Amino acid sequence: MTPDTITLTLPPEREFQRVAHLVLGGLAVRLNLTLEALEDLQLALDGLLDSGSAEQEVTLELSVLHDAIEASVGPFRARSVQRALDAGADGVGLRRVLDTVVDRVEVSERDGGDWVQLTKRIDGQKDGGL
Repeated sequence: MTPDTITLTLPPEREFQRVAHLVLGGLAVRLNLTLEALEDLQLALDGLLDSGSAEQEVTLELSVLHDAIEASVGPFRARSVQRALDAGADGVGLRRVLDTVVDRVEVSERDGGDWVQLTKRIDGQKDGGL
């Protein structure tokens, strides 16, 4: 079974992050996620977009798997995300935030820049949903 995928291209301006929040909220309702799981995904996305490494439009690809939501975000300047992840290794930085709110973080290179794949398991569903 192929996953359902939503692709959203966002301008670099911060106010467009709200559009991504709306899409994530719609998925959360559809998947009967807890409010905590939705907020975790939104916090992870905001952390990446606010890291300052996006100079141009950013693409958000959301894939709904049977037990997880995967979000691929990019492209960011080459190696900029890895530097941001490494910068706060000893304190409260991007790495710690992402490791706290999502189950897996991977950085890869494609389309001339860095892409970050976030995975959040959706076993945190609740009766009644959002």
